[in-house]
Order: sequence, then structure tokens, then C-alpha cells
Amino acid sequence: MVASAAPLLASAADTYTIGAVYPLTGGLSWLGEYYKKAAELQVDLLNQQGGINGHQLRLVAYDDQSTPEGAARAAQRALSRDGAIALVGTASVPMSGAVATVARENQVPAVISSGYHVDPAKDPFVFNSAHQTGYAVERPFKYFANTGKKNIALLMPVGPLGDIGITAAESAAAKHGLEIVASERFNPQSPDLTAQLASLRTRKPDAVFSFVTGESAAMVARNMQQIRFDVPLLVSHGNATPGFLKMVAPLNADIIVPSGQLGAPDAIPASAPNHALITEFEKAHQARYNEAGNYFSGMAADSILLVAEGLRKSKSTDGKALRDAIESIQDMPGYGGVYRMSAQDHHGTSADDLILLKPSAQGWITVE
Repeated sequence: MVASAAPLLASAADTYTIGAVYPLTGGLSWLGEYYKKAAELQVDLLNQQGGINGHQLRLVAYDDQSTPEGAARAAQRALSRDGAIALVGTASVPMSGAVATVARENQVPAVISSGYHVDPAKDPFVFNSAHQTGYAVERPFKYFANTGKKNIALLMPVGPLGDIGITAAESAAAKHGLEIVASERFNPQSPDLTAQLASLRTRKPDAVFSFVTGESAAMVARNMQQIRFDVPLLVSHGNATPGFLKMVAPLNADIIVPSGQLGAPDAIPASAPNHALITEFEKAHQARYNEAGNYFSGMAADSILLVAEGLRKSKSTDGKALRDAIESIQDMPGYGGVYRMSAQDHHGTSADDLILLKPSAQGWITVE
């Protein structure tokens, strides 16, 4: 299924076509909708400003059906059927890996938006508008250190996600002088975690870190409240969504969620280089969709901005020239921070570009 964000206003030669790969059906469809709406809006905003180098942008969105196989097919179709000069998407590591393979084999730039770590030596044509996973742990651990919370307990799911969380926590703790005082693992299908939390509580930590999302993260918060384990709970940046806010706002719990800067547009100082960009986008997003943008909206919109800036700088649709131009981007204001790409760094953001959110009955508020 194909959906275009902007009609062809002239011949195909007068447009820059970007192929988008999003999970519009399947288990991650809720996330794909955020991505698609934000990318379409960003394309329209750029076109309203005159496009890029005198060309209008055209977004052609394909459904990857929340599978790597679907992502590979969608990416290939965007290139062969629609003549896309760049790819954007998708929403998970396996699907992003599939898109990265297509980009590498066709030597076409792809700006993905997920936890996939881009190694430029392996994926020279792949960039990532999502913050590196380690940054989403380093940023709140820096906050813990600055506020005197020195002892951290870990509650991690069994499996690769928990392994990643533990590794990131150990690295961030060492960097900021914190101590991991206890660690528990749990089956992601478990209906209750009070036993593990009670064990962690005996070690008197200043905060708990659980690298989980959605219902699992909400369950940790509920169980902590049930046993009166009253310390801050840090969860994954994947929770910076309206859906998670609805889950946990009634708890009135001290939950910390790392997010890109679009997660709290009112908290961005007027002096920030991306203040005007975020303000304009948030206003347009509210007007079009009757809802605020969020962390994931920002990732998708940033992927469009990065491709557009690469086109503006290179004035070329040649894959290598466009790749080199994106790689040379410096100090580009985005919704997730300020991008500074290089041949060694295809992510371009830092831990300090993240903000920390806390759910409340009034919506997301910033911790700092």
C-alpha cells in the first residue's frame, strides 16, 4: 500500500522522491502512525517554504507490516518502483537492519529512526535520527549524579533488551560515579514483580532503572507503588508517548522518561537554536492532527530534515554525493537536538540533547 504526502506538482524530474518504510499494520502500527503523520507534515512544511533547490519533495510511504521481510520489500519497491533518492524509517532494530541492507546494496542513503546502532564502516549509507541507546541511560544517570542519587538498582527483563540495559547502566554508572547496588531479572510475561522489587528495596537504592516499555514499565511503577517503594523509577525512552502517559499519569509516581526535545516543546528556551523549528512544527501538528507531537514524531521529522539538508548541500540525487553531504552536516537544528554528523558518527546527537520527562495529570512535565 502506498500513500504520498504530496502530489506530483510537476514531472517526476522536478520532484525529489523520498521512500518511507513504516509499520502501518502489525504489532508496531501505533508507532508507524506517529512516524507517517510527522514525516508527511514535515514534507508539507518544507514544500510550503519552496521545497529544496527549486524541487518539491514527495514522500511515498510503504507498510513494512512490522516485519524485517516487509521492510526489505518496502525499501526495495520504493527504490525500483518510485525512483526514491533516499529512504527513511523504520521503527525497530530488526526492520531497520533490513532497510540498512537495502541501502547498502543500492548505495542509497537511508535515515532510520530506531535503536539500531549505525556503524559507518559497515553501513556507510545509513544514518539514524534516534539518539543512541547509551545516551538515553547516560543522560538520566548524569541527572542522578547531579542530584545526589548515588546508588542505583536494576530491574531488567530476561533477554537481549535487559542485557543492553545492564551494559548501558554499568557504563553510565562508571562515567558518573554511581554504584549499581542490586540487580534483578524477570520474565517479560510475568504478571507481577513485587518479589523482585521487595528484594531490591532491601538494598536501599536511590533510584531504580528498568529498561522496559509500555505495559511492562507501567507494571513496574504500579508494583513499586503497591509496596511503597518510593524512589524514582527510570524507564526506557521508548515510553515518551501519549499512550504511556495515559497508563501511568493516574499513579502520580516519580517516573523518569528520557525524550527528544519535541517531547516538551514549551520547555525549550527561546534562545535555543531549534526553538523556532519546534514551535512551528508543534503548532502545525496540533492544527492538522488535533494532538501534540512526541519523541517519535520528532525522529521521523528529523529524518526528513536530514535528507533535505543533504539535498540542499549536495544539489545532487547521486547516492554517494547525497551520502557525503548528509555526513558533512554540522549544527543543524532538529527536533531531537542539534545534529553534528561526521564520517565516524552517523547519529549526530549527544546525550545532552535529550530531556527528561515525568508524567503528571496535566501531561508531561520536565524533570529539570
